[in-house]
Amino acid sequence: MDQLEILALDLIIILAAGFVSGAFCRYFHFSTIVGYLVVGAIIGEGGLGFLHTDNHDLQMLAEIGALFLLFSIGTEISWEELRHVGPWILISGFIQLVAVSIPASFLFALIGIPWQGACLMGAAVALSSTVLVFRALHEANVATSPAGLRSVGILLFQDMAIVPLMLAVPLLSASGEHSSEDFIRLGLVSLFFVATIPILAFATRRFALPLFTLLRSRELLLLFALALLGGGCFVAHILGLPAAFGAFGAGLILGGNRFTQQVDALTLPFRESFAAVFFISLGGLLNFALLLDSPLVVIAGFPLVLLVKTLGAGIAIRVSGMSWRVALLMGLGLSQIGELSFLLLSAGMDEKLITAENYNQMLVLAIGTMILTPGLIKFAVRKLGDHQALQTKREEKPIEARESIREAVVIGVGPVARQVASRIETSGAEVRFVDLNSVNTYPLVQAGFRAVTGDATKRSTLQEAEIAHANLALVAVPDDEASVLIVKNIRAMNRRCTILARCRYQRNRERLLLVGADYVTDEESQTALTLIGMIEKLADSDSF
Repeated sequence: MDQLEILALDLIIILAAGFVSGAFCRYFHFSTIVGYLVVGAIIGEGGLGFLHTDNHDLQMLAEIGALFLLFSIGTEISWEELRHVGPWILISGFIQLVAVSIPASFLFALIGIPWQGACLMGAAVALSSTVLVFRALHEANVATSPAGLRSVGILLFQDMAIVPLMLAVPLLSASGEHSSEDFIRLGLVSLFFVATIPILAFATRRFALPLFTLLRSRELLLLFALALLGGGCFVAHILGLPAAFGAFGAGLILGGNRFTQQVDALTLPFRESFAAVFFISLGGLLNFALLLDSPLVVIAGFPLVLLVKTLGAGIAIRVSGMSWRVALLMGLGLSQIGELSFLLLSAGMDEKLITAENYNQMLVLAIGTMILTPGLIKFAVRKLGDHQALQTKREEKPIEARESIREAVVIGVGPVARQVASRIETSGAEVRFVDLNSVNTYPLVQAGFRAVTGDATKRSTLQEAEIAHANLALVAVPDDEASVLIVKNIRAMNRRCTILARCRYQRNRERLLLVGADYVTDEESQTALTLIGMIEKLADSDSF
């Protein structure tokens, strides 16, 4: 067979294996990433031999999957949430990275790995699985607890740290061949590339996004996202930087705006398909025969990885203000080797920093620790029980005196909103209404109120309602996802506005508080009476 036929056959095998493993993992509630790695090991050259892992075209497709993964991580970073995570994201994240990578690198050097490869493998060990941990924390309902937020902060730091770590790979491999001027030049180019990201992000929000609002075309938005991803990777390559740097930067440019969720939804099929190719191809590199040559490395390495990573994460969480018991138990959840580690290891193999045997041993360690992750987090939560570190959520702000509120905007014209709006109006404030349905707004216009018909998740609609001048906003729409986006936009457009919000489900209460709501009530309570009570308290505190 020629190369094209081999590539087509490999792709068919990978996609079929990905479907089977994905269905199996979904049914038994396992991580699909672990499933991809395991099935890749089974069908690879070290297993049944169905894949041609030396196929360079296949490796290129796998690298595209890695780029989509980094792009999605960039788009998902919300600077509002980062601000609420607190200053420990930088301090604790850096401490965890150093506390794990240094001893791990030392251990690798002790078994005879050159220092460049040992440093690379130590950094790879320090990275945890954002996908697995974040999902497990949510399932345990502790993601928004103080301990959970600190774990999330460390994960976000690791996601951002993958870019400079990838940048360090060619520096390690070239340390004996290039002069200090080459290092300085690459560092300056990197800083220049980073400095352009916020400028391009501003230009995108200022010029490109209004165009998409006008055109209302999902296809054009998808083409723009793919062009930005490809352009970022190409520019990074031209400048001598890893393509991963450009993919992550492209994600940051498109992140943090009202189109982020649409971009994520549109690129999801590409990301998941290429990610399956990436992880199955990585798993295909696993060679069981090599394990038999040095089984003690894996046997001894497994408990050492769990110990070093638990202690490193525990120290980082302890520094952020948690007790040692909480820190070490939550550190168990960060004790796995994550999916982004494979990006470093693959780059290290390409640069001859590590051998195929080293990669093989790390792959086994990673798969084993990732399989244990959900169970370790459940164990930690069960041991902590009703500990305050897992129970305390973001609380509503106390009722306090503010500047006199004279303008209010009510978003979502339903029975509850009408009752609350009536109370606001009797206080002497001017009330404006926003609703998606003209049937709801028309009677209000006839009654002399100012009412805007439109989608309140769009800033143009909020601007028409003059949200920037309002002192009070009531968000009472039936969709919690829309409520989160509306509150986020209101807070971005008006920092001084008091925001009251209603949510359908209690689990979304913390999300609304996180993006900027001051007071939140859910449908399990007497919503109208609760909101009116809040208005009364505000009135008593001279807010009106």
